[in-house]
Amino acid sequence: MGVSKWYLASVSTPEKKPLHISELQWDIKRRSVTIGNLIVTFTATEFRLLYPLRSGAPVTYADLAWYAYNYTVDEKVRVMMDKHIDRIRGKLRGSGVYIYCVLNYGYLLLPEAQ
Repeated sequence: MGVSKWYLASVSTPEKKPLHISELQWDIKRRSVTIGNLIVTFTATEFRLLYPLRSGAPVTYADLAWYAYNYTVDEKVRVMMDKHIDRIRGKLRGSGVYIYCVLNYGYLLLPEAQ
């Protein structure tokens, strides 16, 4: 009796352990995040936007605008914020975490959907 193809595939392909936001290591002085063996460094503004998301809970646009820019949120601030979030997403690409938009509310940092 031969070995099933399913068994061979499952043995030869190492399973990726699901990532948890609590596993990220934050370095405030270097403005970086360590995810496994990957170190991602951010600009000061990018880090001020990303750091409040570390809990894995949604953060409002208004709160992020205040943390990052020390301004109240308006259309111009939202455009700036969205551009920075896009840059952060680019830096995090392939790391296993992603910044999700909570429509009409804010942003949320969670493991990337598989």
